[in-house]
Amino acid sequence: MLQNIVIICALLISPLTVYAEIYKWVDEQGKVHYGDKPVNNSTEMEVNISKQGHIKIKNSREQKRQKLLESYADDQERKDKNKEKKKKKKEKHERNCVLSIDRLRQYERASSLYNLDKEGKRVTVSTEERARKTNDLRKKINKYCK
Repeated sequence: MLQNIVIICALLISPLTVYAEIYKWVDEQGKVHYGDKPVNNSTEMEVNISKQGHIKIKNSREQKRQKLLESYADDQERKDKNKEKKKKKKEKHERNCVLSIDRLRQYERASSLYNLDKEGKRVTVSTEERARKTNDLRKKINKYCK
């Protein structure tokens, strides 16, 4: 009886070692493989598994979580900036639309168009120039008033 207790204690106290063979080989395509059974051109490897507890799971998990939160915040910030840019662009298009429509109405109602020279005198715009300006305004309206 005492002998059985001593044997059991010895087994519990002595470190249990697990021995497993690991083999490494390269196939025809140049890919490296690992396995527990030998293959034609495989070589046996020694792996040191005695080190335990050197991986800090809690810290690395917290770091991953923090990195994920930062990435999410960056994505959200980028989305907000893009949304703001689109909003400003839309407002600019709406403003250009209204201005172009208003200018076209003025051109169509006026009997003649004129520009001011350096001295402030009116210089009448030719019919061709008026047609070109009217055409340009219609293009702007098509562009901005979608």
